[in-house]
Amino acid sequence: MKTLFDFLLLGFMLSIVSCSDADSPNNSIPNTPDSPDLIHLPFGGTTPHQILIRNQGDQFPDFLSLWLCGLPEDGAGADDASDWTNSDGTWDYTKKPQVEGNVEWDHNFSINLDNNGNRIITGNNLPNHPTGIFPIQPNTEAWDYDKNPNVISEHVINISLPAIPEVAAEPSCVGFGPAGFSLTGAAIYHGASTLGTDAAAHEMLDRFGGHTDGTERYHYHFPSQDLQDHIHVHEEGHSALMGYMLDGFGIYGPHGEDGELLSSEDLDECHGHTHEILWDGQMIEMYHYHWTYDFPYNIGCYRGTP
Repeated sequence: MKTLFDFLLLGFMLSIVSCSDADSPNNSIPNTPDSPDLIHLPFGGTTPHQILIRNQGDQFPDFLSLWLCGLPEDGAGADDASDWTNSDGTWDYTKKPQVEGNVEWDHNFSINLDNNGNRIITGNNLPNHPTGIFPIQPNTEAWDYDKNPNVISEHVINISLPAIPEVAAEPSCVGFGPAGFSLTGAAIYHGASTLGTDAAAHEMLDRFGGHTDGTERYHYHFPSQDLQDHIHVHEEGHSALMGYMLDGFGIYGPHGEDGELLSSEDLDECHGHTHEILWDGQMIEMYHYHWTYDFPYNIGCYRGTP
């Protein structure tokens, strides 16, 4: 027979669970010492996380920067992040709205190795997971900040990459459009918007860290937990492969050799490093990129030849 104390204890335990759930952020991650700080993320475009533009005279970047080949003259997109900007100048991912919806797509994607040492990637750029509803719907929270009018359409993917890519003599800048392709079948874009701002911080993305643009191509800017878990749930050790960049090098999740959570400070100016990785079923010492939770998120420049 339960006593009054039993009911009081049960109520106390339920209150703890409720408070914990209420405080959970978007795409919540267990609160462990190795968890990312999604509440205090640095803005790209501010020192030291700079956006450098080659055709404006900016030179080769440091390890926290994104080196763009140029900015389009007709850049567009959302530019108000004030409602999730902290007093210290960082931004809070957990306060930023997401594009709602779960739209399924007729996905087509394949990766094959040919007999000439090439990796052949084909598909239609439609992801193998649901996306938010695009155009962003009026009267939704995301629409209040970003009236993205673009739909998601098929795009032919038919590219050949070196199966064993090599580091180039000099790194090169990154252009707009796809910088690589995710194993989900959709494009990976670099971290900047066409306005020259931090795309992940300013523009409205869905729960997979993606959206569409004026080309009607679905693409990713941020390594959301839903995106990572959809490709491979990380339990320990080095993150799994998440895609290929256009120079042929792989891009992995945000965990390093010993399972430690990486940031831009742990990587080189192109947002990668070299050590043994699992590559086409074998352990090979090779350069590779990583997604991180801080700007530039995926690629800072091409280490190979795009």
